[in-house]
Amino acid sequence: MLEHVLTEEMIQIKRQVNGWEEAIQSAARPLVEHAYVTDDYVNAMIENVNELGPYIVIAPEIAIAHARPDDHVKKIGLSLLKLDQSINFAENSHYASLVFVLAAVDEEQHLDMLSELANVLNDSGKVKQLKESAATSEILNIIHKQ
Repeated sequence: MLEHVLTEEMIQIKRQVNGWEEAIQSAARPLVEHAYVTDDYVNAMIENVNELGPYIVIAPEIAIAHARPDDHVKKIGLSLLKLDQSINFAENSHYASLVFVLAAVDEEQHLDMLSELANVLNDSGKVKQLKESAATSEILNIIHKQ
């Protein structure tokens, strides 16, 4: 399922962004542009981090931004912003250079995709390769080579 959702047009590589809010906005941009989610979903993700803290940073250098499934999600999706320079989601901690955005239409349909993504992200060698990638094609090869 992951190979059908995380496609080349859903991946961006940038040197840096000006803060974690911009990281989430930028990471979500392909999902908005392809009508997977609305801007309200992006705002909800930012609001969640403001209210709940940097819970989206699930491991060193890895964040998975998301909000509750609702009318602002049109279809299941996943996007990735790979940053050359890590962004700080909290004061002096919770850094991430791989910022994923998950768009879930309900509580269940995305679970297989998330499980496949977890298999990739649990492999420290693959995470290192992702962080060092300079092209979207490299990222796709790493993620889809399970």
